[in-house]
Amino acid sequence: MIERTHIGIFGPRNAGKSSLVNLLTSQEVSIVSNVAGTTTDPVSKPIEINGLGACVFIDTAGYDDYGALGEMRVTKTKEVLKRCDIAIFLIPDTIFEDKEKLQEATKWFTLIKERCKTILAINQFRDTRCETRDARHEIRDAKYDIKKLFGVNEYIDINIAQKQGRDEVLKAIGFVQSQYQQEISIVTHLVKPTDTVVLVMPQDIQAPKGRLILPQVQTIRELLDYGCTTICTTTAKLAQTLDGLKNEPALIVTDSQDFKTVYELKPEKTKLTSFSVLFARWKGDIDEFIQGAEALSSLNENSRVLIAEACTHAPLAEDIGREKIPALIHKKINPNIKFDIVSGHDWNVDLSQYDLIIHCGACMFNRTQMLNKIKDVKFHKTKITNYGITIAYLNGIIDKITW
Repeated sequence: MIERTHIGIFGPRNAGKSSLVNLLTSQEVSIVSNVAGTTTDPVSKPIEINGLGACVFIDTAGYDDYGALGEMRVTKTKEVLKRCDIAIFLIPDTIFEDKEKLQEATKWFTLIKERCKTILAINQFRDTRCETRDARHEIRDAKYDIKKLFGVNEYIDINIAQKQGRDEVLKAIGFVQSQYQQEISIVTHLVKPTDTVVLVMPQDIQAPKGRLILPQVQTIRELLDYGCTTICTTTAKLAQTLDGLKNEPALIVTDSQDFKTVYELKPEKTKLTSFSVLFARWKGDIDEFIQGAEALSSLNENSRVLIAEACTHAPLAEDIGREKIPALIHKKINPNIKFDIVSGHDWNVDLSQYDLIIHCGACMFNRTQMLNKIKDVKFHKTKITNYGITIAYLNGIIDKITW
């Protein structure tokens, strides 16, 4: 299954970033004005585009914002980079008339290009109606040697005010997308199309009313597309479901909270995993998470653990991350281990103070963002694992599950 491609729009204030988002999505997603700094917080727009598939465009504040508030906006812009698969770096053609602004632009372009695949686009502001697009390329390259300045082979010349350049930008996105994107399966690498798979899906109080949670939906869709017979049940009905099958299922996928119960009920030859464990592989680095789980046994009364949630929600009783996992660690490892909670895209904490970070399944993150979060953790020389792997390890069945 292929994730949404996250595409960030970066550049100085008043370069036309918000207008470009609106042009690419054919919607009024971002507020547009002539006032510099109109865009403050990043604005995201999920959309399906023919030829590109599912995408998320992210409009950001200008990197040249200033003042205390401006610095905060620039920090947010940098954070967006961690979840971008592709970046569009947009500059106005007037920038070449200002040496300092041009120097700052090349510095930022280099920074962004080091983080993700980057497309350079130049928005026409000067009156060059007598020039064709090819002519403008020739004139600019002869005068400024743009390709050498920015270290690129190509750039895109656009005129957002005249709604010119949309097709060229989308074509460039498609080309870059084809170069890096690889399809990683959630679950079908574990089964054959003729197999029966049982999904155990208890709906706890955190689940949205009347709906399945995203990992369940995506797993079901992939199994159905692959041709598997897919049976959904609950923990309470699992024994009855298994008794009603003519043949044993090839795989059972459960909610991690019910690992122990499901393991005791499953047929001997049936493989077992959980949605969270599958997402640990699909979204992140499963080997890193397994190594991180091994750090659980070395925690002591002086240890500090960070519980990291991708999405924000009001704390509820019996919350898996805030209550169940800490309670299980207190019971199995040490009752005095300290826990902190962080939610959302960014860490907003000093990671070096923690002995272990336990992350949720990250169903609301893309793979790029999760891999960057793992890099952050490794940079601070600590360990990271996720909810499902933690629960399997603490229940003593980490060697009995598959991914």
